[in-house]
Amino acid sequence: MDERRIKPRWQINQGAGLTVENGVKAIPCVVEDLSREGARISLSRNLFDDVFSRFKITLAEDFELNINAQVVWRKEHYERNIYGLLFNNTEKSVQEDIDRYIRQYYPGLITKYLWG
Repeated sequence: MDERRIKPRWQINQGAGLTVENGVKAIPCVVEDLSREGARISLSRNLFDDVFSRFKITLAEDFELNINAQVVWRKEHYERNIYGLLFNNTEKSVQEDIDRYIRQYYPGLITKYLWG
């Protein structure tokens, strides 16, 4: 399959907490990859697609994203529910926060991307 994304999607496989709108307790998940435009998230729970209309994802103690997204695909794999998310109306500040997060926590990925 040909890659159609313009911006890189960073393979981070980072444990995270997903808090849905009006949620009190974060749901453990893994952010498998992340870009300015979307993410692939896996978790043990099966969630309704509309849960992602507004949610918060905590990737590190000092980094969280408040964002909304639509589910563009989903599948089950070895008792994991995997969601392909496309961020909706992502503000420039959120995109810059994602870039900052990758630079801070995954500088090797940037080097690998730039130098092939």
